[in-house]
Amino acid sequence: MSNVLDTLVDGIKAVAPSVANFVVPGSGPLLQSMMRSVAGADPTEPIEQVAARISADPALYIELQRVALEREVSLAEIEARKLETVNQTMREEGKSEHFMQWAWRPFNGFLYPLAIIFVYFFLPLAGKPVPAVPEWIWMGWGAILGVTTWGRNQLKQSKTGQPPPGVLGAVADRIRGGASA
Repeated sequence: MSNVLDTLVDGIKAVAPSVANFVVPGSGPLLQSMMRSVAGADPTEPIEQVAARISADPALYIELQRVALEREVSLAEIEARKLETVNQTMREEGKSEHFMQWAWRPFNGFLYPLAIIFVYFFLPLAGKPVPAVPEWIWMGWGAILGVTTWGRNQLKQSKTGQPPPGVLGAVADRIRGGASA
């Protein structure tokens, strides 16, 4: 039984970067690079040997986890900076005195369902052909509305001094009969 388990583990070690690349495109070479860096291996050493060395040494395994977590933290920091830029842009638009600079997001929110109703309900009722609207238009428009809604909620929470409750906190608050954001 142990021999079968060892063979299975060896097979997983051999294909781990390929599987990672399949799940998250571009991550296979990144995983290999991190593994080689932690193990001090050169690029010509087979990745199977590098994986075996890491799995045999708990210190190398912990170091690989540390490097992976540092990468995740740096990606989260980059995302946070992007979101802060979006929030700052929305705050500046909110301060604007020109109507269309601060009203274009809510205006889009009203147009989106009207466009769907017109294209998919009123045109067929009028006997007109429904045009082939590319999916990316609906998805893009919906994404803009989603980010706008999220940003608006963040802005409201920052004005009231409330920390964002998170998904579970919001659900629990609603169940208890709390006010909506």
